[in-house]
Amino acid sequence: MRQLLLATIIGILCSTAVYAQDPTFTQFYANRTYINPAYAGADLGLRFNFNYRNLWTSIPGDFSTYCGGIDMGDPNIFGGLGFLAVASNEGEGQLQTQRYSLMYSYRLIVIPRMFDLHFALDAAYMSKQIKDWDAFIFSDQLHPVYGNINPTSVQRPEKLKVEMPDFTAGTMARFNIKMAGGGSRGMRSGKMVANTLGFAAHHITQPNESLLGRTEKMPIRFLVHYSALIPLSKARSKNPFYLSPNAMYEHQRNLSTLNVGMYALRAPVMIGVWYRNEMRFEANDTDALMFNVGVRGTNQRKSFMYQIGYSYDLTLSKLAGSTAGSHEIAVIFEITHAGFNSKSRIARKRSRNCFNWHGPRSTPKIF
Repeated sequence: MRQLLLATIIGILCSTAVYAQDPTFTQFYANRTYINPAYAGADLGLRFNFNYRNLWTSIPGDFSTYCGGIDMGDPNIFGGLGFLAVASNEGEGQLQTQRYSLMYSYRLIVIPRMFDLHFALDAAYMSKQIKDWDAFIFSDQLHPVYGNINPTSVQRPEKLKVEMPDFTAGTMARFNIKMAGGGSRGMRSGKMVANTLGFAAHHITQPNESLLGRTEKMPIRFLVHYSALIPLSKARSKNPFYLSPNAMYEHQRNLSTLNVGMYALRAPVMIGVWYRNEMRFEANDTDALMFNVGVRGTNQRKSFMYQIGYSYDLTLSKLAGSTAGSHEIAVIFEITHAGFNSKSRIARKRSRNCFNWHGPRSTPKIF
């Protein structure tokens, strides 16, 4: 059954244009530079992330995505640097996609500690390959009684791997809004709503991804995301309670999806529920409900933090009942004071003036 599924995939590759879609992550807050390179170095210090997603676990074949990244905020370079590696498998690893990218994000301080703008470019090496052509069994090889006994008429491609450069651009605004009744003696005296609004365009040069010697341009992936963090506890609470509404819209070729959801956060725990569909909010267009739980810990000096998250996608589309849903795990490590020379006068000034939402360090970050 699995080989037949793989043969179907390859048959489609050999007979029609490839309209591929990028992998998507439910816990996008934990894989920030994947959705927008403007997140690189958005927070001062050094940040590591690892993400694993297993799509539709009961369907034959391996549909999994691995992602690992590192980014660093440094006022000496007026922004941040990042590296990201993404690898995905389709059909027991027979069709593999890999992408390795470097990114730089420039930070513009508009209003000190209140409003920052970020502009970023991501440059990457990308490859797609068929790992083992001989593992495929095509329909013309199958006899109705004796099984796989016939030769196939499907021609082996001249190349089983294609390599290409790839580029992504992104921009992002991070800003605080003072809540009504929060006081008039500066931002420390009142409660602030922290906001992040971003836009990214992936594959802006539309590289050729065909394995058949044709011209099959990779479709541009447009993405808009918004997150807010709303404090509901008293302004000087040592462990405040937050609500965080989120939305993310993606469009690639003829597919558009909208993710909307809400997180509830109180250090060190976070829980969330999301809804995903194809923008029309009709019953037949519903894709999934997504449930997320996470914890965050820190050392006594709060110079080192870790965060672990798990999410489950409950499929509600026409595939419901046959996919067993999707699972995702995210792990983050942060070293707060690493990454820049604190003796630099420029670095000290810019680090003091960078956007800051004043939440406790142990609160899980969702943007």
